[in-house]
Amino acid sequence: MSSKKERDELGFIPHWPGQPEAINADSFDEDALESPVPVLVEFWAARCAPCRRLAPELAQLAKETGSSARIFTLDVDAEPEAAARFGVHAVPAVLLFVDGVEWSRRYGVLTAQELRELLPE
Repeated sequence: MSSKKERDELGFIPHWPGQPEAINADSFDEDALESPVPVLVEFWAARCAPCRRLAPELAQLAKETGSSARIFTLDVDAEPEAAARFGVHAVPAVLLFVDGVEWSRRYGVLTAQELRELLPE
């Protein structure tokens, strides 16, 4: 297996069970805002060292939550309109959406426990 993630025929990184899913502006409303379960979205950038430190914490949370929540990542350099839409001006930013409404927003590196505490019970 190569060190780079394989992309599907449309250029998207496919969902790997137990891992955060890549999301883009085109699918944001359907995947995040219309989701029947809580959705945690990390806004990140490849140039961001704290974002890289947050990645394993998000992966841990994704494994733990299963189908009770969805965990997404959105690359702000590839999707600047989505970042602007939600007023994200610094990364990493973690936004929680419940029933299509932003419930919480945190910036910086968080532990898996801190991320878990953001999710509604």
